[in-house]
Amino acid sequence: MKHKFTIDLGRITENLELGFEEKWIYVYYKKGSVEKTACLLKNENKSEEEYLIGFFEENEVTEEMKTQVKEFFKKGNNYKNEHWDEFTNFLTKAVSLNMVFVFTIGLSVFGGYKLGTLLDAHYQLDPLFTSIGTILGIVIAGVTVHSMIQKYFKTPLQKTKKSVTAINAEQTDKSYPIIDVTLEGIRKAVRDFSDNLPKGVYRTILVQDDNSIDFKQLAYLLGGIPSKNYYMSKETYDLFEESEKQIPLEMDLVQKAVDLYVKEKKEYPMLKFDPHHRVNYFQLKQDHYLKVTPQIQFYITDLDGLITHIRPEKKKMENSSHN
Repeated sequence: MKHKFTIDLGRITENLELGFEEKWIYVYYKKGSVEKTACLLKNENKSEEEYLIGFFEENEVTEEMKTQVKEFFKKGNNYKNEHWDEFTNFLTKAVSLNMVFVFTIGLSVFGGYKLGTLLDAHYQLDPLFTSIGTILGIVIAGVTVHSMIQKYFKTPLQKTKKSVTAINAEQTDKSYPIIDVTLEGIRKAVRDFSDNLPKGVYRTILVQDDNSIDFKQLAYLLGGIPSKNYYMSKETYDLFEESEKQIPLEMDLVQKAVDLYVKEKKEYPMLKFDPHHRVNYFQLKQDHYLKVTPQIQFYITDLDGLITHIRPEKKKMENSSHN
């Protein structure tokens, strides 16, 4: 879900667009002729607002814009209170439905018992029908209460996943033609798909076990099913063609290892004076973050620990300490 902010500075306009996902914050900033984008990896125990501080300082974002963003987070859109809200919502439902449950159970059990006693009195088979009626009442009460719990106590995330599944099933029922699509076309469809996902659901639902993209979910955006496979990294969201399908598999393993290494060691797993910032597999294997050495060499970018398989042309020599 994207959030847009605009400040009128007279002759120019300042625009900021934020996109929040499970592991990322996407930032688009424009002030006059200046235009900046960033992809911030959330690999530390910091709030989303704290992740933006560095970007704001680097790009000289105005105080007015900073204030508007702070107000946005103060209103609860940083999702910190999500679990508490879910709990209070659950508690409210529990209190309001408590009497309904008691009444349902009592009526079912008493009804079964009463019907059983009437039949026993008529046929003189006491306590056969009384026992059967009581047990039947308990079963009916249990089924009824369970159905009510399923209906009224589902979390927002459960409901969201169910709705996404229903939408996907509806799209799968349609017949789509086989089409030719470029990598850029796939990238645009994935972005559009992600922008319209409900809260708590991420674009990784597109990625299958072999890292190939499930195009049945994108067919309505593409207008058909691509004639060839494309692949996506679950950790970096990078897209790859069939000839590069091995890259996302190893990329996910290495990115997870790098994230964990940075979290525990407070530095990047690379040689301090390596101008290309290559991921040092020896360090990761020595400390058991990786079990085997990847066949592909990955490099640490300037995007807060994000790795890439593309060798940078030139890197400044800088300390590997993770700030």
